Amino acid sequence: MRRKRNLSLDLFGDRLDVGSGGNDDGGEHDRMRRALRRAMEGELTERQRDCIRLRYFEQKSVQEVAEAMGITPPTVSKHLKKARARLHKVMGYSFSRLN
Repeated sequence: MRRKRNLSLDLFGDRLDVGSGGNDDGGEHDRMRRALRRAMEGELTERQRDCIRLRYFEQKSVQEVAEAMGITPPTVSKHLKKARARLHKVMGYSFSRLN
C-alpha cells in the first residue's frame, strides 16, 4: 500500500516568518501567507484549526495538544491528519492557479 505524503508546515519555513520584512520574492511570501490563512479559516473545522495552531505554531507535542484541548492523543492525530490533507489539497490548488 502506498503511503500519501503529509503536508508539513515546515515546508513553508522562513516564508511564513512574519518578521522577515526584507523578503524580495515578488510577493510570493505574502501570497503564500494569505492562501494558508484563508485555507485554515475557511476549510478546517474549529478543532482542526486549534490542533494545527497548537501543534505547529505553538510547537506543542501531540500529548500537550490533547491535554490543552481535553481530548485524547489519537483524536488529536486524527484531526491533524485530516487538516493536513485538506490544506495540502487547497494549497496545491491555490498555487497551481498562481503559476
